[in-house]
Amino acid sequence: MRRIAAMTVLASSVALGSTLTPEDFEYRIALTTERPEGLHSLEPGERALRFSSAPDLRDLRVFNANGEALPMATLPPLAPAAVERGPVIAVRIVPLPPAPQARDRVLADFALRLERDGRHTVLELHPGGGSEAAAALPDPGGYLMDLRPLKDKVGELSLQFAATAPDYAGQIEILGSDDLVGWRRIGDGPLARNRSLGDAVERATFDLVRPTAFARISWPSGAAPQLAGAGFVERLPAIPPPLPRASLTLVASGEGGWTADLPPGLPMTRIVLHAPQTNQSLRVNIHCRTDQPARDARVRHLRELAVREAPSPWSLCLPGVEVYKVDRDGHWIENAPVALQQRPAQLRLEVVDPKDYSGTPPAVELEWAPVRIAFLARAPGPFRLAVGRTGADYGPRLDIAALLASDDRSGAKLPAARIAREKEGAAGGAAQGKARSADIDLRWRIALWSALLVAVLALAGMAWRLARRMSASDER
Repeated sequence: MRRIAAMTVLASSVALGSTLTPEDFEYRIALTTERPEGLHSLEPGERALRFSSAPDLRDLRVFNANGEALPMATLPPLAPAAVERGPVIAVRIVPLPPAPQARDRVLADFALRLERDGRHTVLELHPGGGSEAAAALPDPGGYLMDLRPLKDKVGELSLQFAATAPDYAGQIEILGSDDLVGWRRIGDGPLARNRSLGDAVERATFDLVRPTAFARISWPSGAAPQLAGAGFVERLPAIPPPLPRASLTLVASGEGGWTADLPPGLPMTRIVLHAPQTNQSLRVNIHCRTDQPARDARVRHLRELAVREAPSPWSLCLPGVEVYKVDRDGHWIENAPVALQQRPAQLRLEVVDPKDYSGTPPAVELEWAPVRIAFLARAPGPFRLAVGRTGADYGPRLDIAALLASDDRSGAKLPAARIAREKEGAAGGAAQGKARSADIDLRWRIALWSALLVAVLALAGMAWRLARRMSASDER
């Protein structure tokens, strides 16, 4: 009888655990693709991620019209945005004499003045001045630049030819120094000016990373470039766009404070708390609750059995968070977002200052990082995104690293698939709910009939054994 019951339960489990179809998921929505087949990228968006039941999105699928789950993988984060360019910073530049001895005397003169700078004597370089030997020269032997305003900057140094300068082509070297005595190379490259095609074509830009206080331009013996000035353009790191935020719903907790469920599928980065009123300040404790399986009572320690009350599932993960929104001279300032060291399933907020606070709770938002996936589209279309299936395992996987081009490791150049209009998904929500309810009813019916079948087989077995015993007693 045990074998019969086990086989019956196994048969019902196979029926319940058959290949997943789009109708087995809570959320389904159509996709639009640029091509009927091939590799595509997709950003599911907040609504789809909220339906996922696992942080690794193992229950997310893309289906074609035949109901086949298509191979997919998570794409790496996009490459950082291109750097921005700051305004042009004028660089003071003076010519140096061509004779080595005269050039060294000028540098020594500047070095002496720099030493006096430690005693509040300002050293300035003026074009065509700064020393009698450093007057404007028709054929200079080098140039000295004051780079002190560029301290700790990264960018490009651009040399400017004089309007009447002749054409020039040669290799130059840029030497840097902080004291005008010791010099080291900080840049080099070709410097060129060509007017044979009409307009002047110049190559006069050089990369400088954290320039020294002063720099010298030198070149091999020969014609000298006629420079009129120099400029520096700082390369500023691009400011990344702010991460999206999702509002969380707070409900009153029997343990005090308010609780909020965190959607498992949203990749959380930080928690954002907002004061419920303007010009208000609160101190809030944040408790975290993680989904951990309870230990079997048979393996509990004696000290656990001695405690009559079960241990609290909450842990204090962020104590004393300041929440405020204050008007300061006409500008509103708010508290900064806070990061959690763990990924909780729930949050519980408790106001600890003021102690007897009875007002409305702070508003809570979840800051999350967008997710991008790649899937291998295979006809026939249209394609559908499906997500939301508790206990689902991974679908067909894709070795995305081997499929991306060497110059596009993040898949930014892949054809993009997009979510259809959200109203279609919302319209399908009721139908999805009805389909899910019908699916649950069907599963309950299967389980009920399986249980009835087991009961009937058990009764039949008992009747058969009772009949055998009665036959044996009659023969005696």
